[in-house]
Amino acid sequence: MKQESENTLIHLWNDVAFKWIFGREKESRPLIKLLNAVVSHDGLGPGFSEIEIKNPYDVTQPLSKQKQGILDIRAKDKNSGIWVDLEMEASAFTFYPNRSLYYLAGMYRDQLPKGKDNYYKLRPCFGIHLLMSDIFFGDKCNDWFHHFGMLNHKTHKQLNNHFELYYIELDKFQKLVSENTINWGELEQWSDYIAKPQDPYKSLPGYLETNEEIKEVHLMLQTFTRDDRLQEQYRLEEEWLRVQRTEEYARQQLQQDYFYALKMKEQAEKEKEKEILLRKKAEQRRYEAFNALKEKDQEIIRLKQMLKSKK
Repeated sequence: MKQESENTLIHLWNDVAFKWIFGREKESRPLIKLLNAVVSHDGLGPGFSEIEIKNPYDVTQPLSKQKQGILDIRAKDKNSGIWVDLEMEASAFTFYPNRSLYYLAGMYRDQLPKGKDNYYKLRPCFGIHLLMSDIFFGDKCNDWFHHFGMLNHKTHKQLNNHFELYYIELDKFQKLVSENTINWGELEQWSDYIAKPQDPYKSLPGYLETNEEIKEVHLMLQTFTRDDRLQEQYRLEEEWLRVQRTEEYARQQLQQDYFYALKMKEQAEKEKEKEILLRKKAEQRRYEAFNALKEKDQEIIRLKQMLKSKK
């Protein structure tokens, strides 16, 4: 058994820790507060009040390392009927938006039994994705919070609120924190807490002390560190994450090498095209100069003939 004196850092982006904290229905207050912090961040989402978790965490069933298409946490609000898929990803990938939309569509489809067309019974589905790595890049993608819905392209009028996707890029968030450009609110508190390794035996920083549910999670982590079965599952998940990070790093390096080689090839082709163009221009100038000299020679001959005729 672990002792309180040990310095135990917990990564909440580890699936075992994340699902144990947020995936138990009897301890649903932190989950509800986190969901509400996300959907209310831009003032557009309804609130969650009483959650039924459809795939609660079971310590007797170790997580599949391949995940096999299983959502991290699928839940339904008992009052509004809204469905939600909450995902924590330590390492997102190129087609992650496609996968998140696929999961959202599946959650929407699964509400109706096959052969039934009671479309009026369909309830909104929210996909909330906490990402330790970025998926949106470019000068116009500096925001760490992204909310997508079904809108008219011209008027931006919402079709309905049945498909809502939220992406929280925690790496970008931490960079903005380091630059001291964050306006702190409830989602910012959760993002900061989840993005950093946590030692449950150390006090929370002052700017998180006002969040009662984060304080509750911090205490829950002490229980987590004392459970040998949980710690073994956590350790195995950490090993798997290390392998995943190594493979992802290797993939990124190969991708960078490929794009670098492609860029060098394109530059070489452009230089070759430029050289061919310069050669053609030089040949054209030589041809024009030759014709100009030829015309001058002919003009000289013509003038000589004119002088002879005058004599």
